[in-house]
Amino acid sequence: MTFFDMISMSAENLFRRKLRTFLTMLGVLIGTASIVAMMSIGIGMQELVMEEYSSYGTITQITVSEGMSDSSTGTKNDSSKLTDSMIKELEKIEHVKSVDATLSFDLTLQQGKYTGWCMLKGVTAEHLKEIKVGEGRLPEASSDSVLEVLAGNTVITNFYDPNNFEGTYYYMSNKLPDVDLMNKVTKVSTYDQYAYYRQELQSQKQGQEETEDGTGSQDAYINPEVRFRTKIVGVKEGEPTEYDMESDYMLVDIDQLKSYLTRNFKKGEIPNQPYNSKNKPFNEWVYNQVTVDVDEADNVEMVLTNIQDMGFNAQSNKELLDSAQKIFKIIELVLGAIGMIAFLVAAIGIANTMMMSTYERTKEIGVMKVLGCDMKDIQRLFLTEAGFIGFFGGLMGLIFTLGLSALANKLTASFMAAEMGLGGTAAKISVIPLWLMVLSIVFATVMGMIAGYFPAKRAMKLSPLAAIRTE
Repeated sequence: MTFFDMISMSAENLFRRKLRTFLTMLGVLIGTASIVAMMSIGIGMQELVMEEYSSYGTITQITVSEGMSDSSTGTKNDSSKLTDSMIKELEKIEHVKSVDATLSFDLTLQQGKYTGWCMLKGVTAEHLKEIKVGEGRLPEASSDSVLEVLAGNTVITNFYDPNNFEGTYYYMSNKLPDVDLMNKVTKVSTYDQYAYYRQELQSQKQGQEETEDGTGSQDAYINPEVRFRTKIVGVKEGEPTEYDMESDYMLVDIDQLKSYLTRNFKKGEIPNQPYNSKNKPFNEWVYNQVTVDVDEADNVEMVLTNIQDMGFNAQSNKELLDSAQKIFKIIELVLGAIGMIAFLVAAIGIANTMMMSTYERTKEIGVMKVLGCDMKDIQRLFLTEAGFIGFFGGLMGLIFTLGLSALANKLTASFMAAEMGLGGTAAKISVIPLWLMVLSIVFATVMGMIAGYFPAKRAMKLSPLAAIRTE
């Protein structure tokens, strides 16, 4: 029996019992749809989380901050500070491409009756040029008195009226405050966390006694609130609800920031610049954190270990991604197992259909054997019929799931954009990659043939004479 003869006979036999064949295929459809739908949700969740992680930096980047405190006073060793000299040491580590320093300040904002907050972050000029501007322009060289900054697209949502917090705070009222970052003056100030420490040193130096509350005399009082004279010249591209790693910052060229601080503050009085172990200002800049860019993802762990051995706190997105991927692999397996239960029911249906077929076609099988048909061909015929049921049932199940997936993504896209900030219509809760499409059809076909194996085995072993005598 040729291959084409076997295909045509199998199709003819199935078509002869249209209703039973359709109902059996319907079971395979439901089983395939269950597995694909469950796995697509797991894959979709994984891609959403991976996209969210990637928005905070690439997996080849390592974020480095100061080491742990080494005394009861909370001070740190000079060697644990991220200074210019330490950055040069980091650059010498094998597989490190570049090291970018970050200088940042917590800001308090004031515009009219509205109060807000964000962070001022100094970044490299190269990085600043990569940022897309939605309104205005990128900061340029600042003057002696004014520091030009770029506001993040979500900064406006951090403003509120202290006298009507619930009615004006965006995440409670769902209404943007009446704030114009570009055209109205925004007062900017920061809190100098080292002001009281310098005050204490000054008091000790002058031989003054501290008051009971530990703040020192009024003559030595240092105001921890520092005003920054800034001008917002642009706003980052994006909607107020589109959050990424820099949307909540005010950004400035780090060289311009250091120049502004040097011109407007005396040495030892620059905000948030600590003193060394000898209670004197550092002779170089001390940064909040640095970003180390590694040449390849496979080398991140080695570089990370070297940095931690130097006494710094270091972490990378690769660690988070690896952990998340392991978790989602388990989730996909669990969801796939749940869908597999429905498919097992469908497989039982295929076995039942093929077994009934062997009983109904006993005489036909006997005639085929008497005419000299090879027993293996009879077995292949029944296996082909079972494979057809699995193939077309799986194909219909895949098409049904693709439609269901598209509908689910359309219905949930706006919700995820508004409530979770996951990229608007591009966010998908269900993702069916090509490999899953192919695998689902192959799996349904193979499972159909496995379910039809024992009925086919029975057909092959039937006695020809006994089969012919059967009515």
